[in-house]
Amino acid sequence: MTDPIDEYSMQQLKEFGTKKFKNISKEGLTTVATDDEKTKAEELKKATEDLCKVIKETLGEANVEKVITSSRLADSPCCIVTGEFGWTANMERIMKAQALRNNSQGGFMVSKKTFEINPEHPIIAELRKKVEKDKSDKTVKDLVWLLYESALLTSGFSLEDPTGFAGRIHRMVKLGLSITEDEITLDTTEIPELDNDTEDAGEMEKVD
Repeated sequence: MTDPIDEYSMQQLKEFGTKKFKNISKEGLTTVATDDEKTKAEELKKATEDLCKVIKETLGEANVEKVITSSRLADSPCCIVTGEFGWTANMERIMKAQALRNNSQGGFMVSKKTFEINPEHPIIAELRKKVEKDKSDKTVKDLVWLLYESALLTSGFSLEDPTGFAGRIHRMVKLGLSITEDEITLDTTEIPELDNDTEDAGEMEKVD
């Protein structure tokens, strides 16, 4: 459902028959789990508590309301969901595109973002190890922002700072290519200076 009318329609269509509709892009999605799965989820939640705190401190209150572990993710390391009663990512995009919109109105409806991480994903597991080793590691902060901004895109939001996102991508590329900051990558071949031929200049001045 990506058309604008879908957003307005589903606000009124709460159920069909005995089945209630649930927006999976919002928080509160529950899945049926066995006792073993619930126990494992609790253990993973405790193991990633420090990582969740670091992520929340790095991103700040203005960007995410909370950071939690998720059971909805399988292949992705993280995702961003919205509050149950706020705008969805698609609705936020539609409202931002309104030509005559008033920023003061509807501000309370702006989606409260929840950053959900997949504790079993290799990226999150390795990030947790880095946090346990050194919470102030600059690489951790870059990776957190990179994961957050990529999750914004995949979850349907728009980037507030695409230049900063590109800069982080470039730093990760440099890291992957083992390029140091002080390494000179431009061609610094000296350009020969132009000869100052005063004799020719004098001849030119004589030309009427």
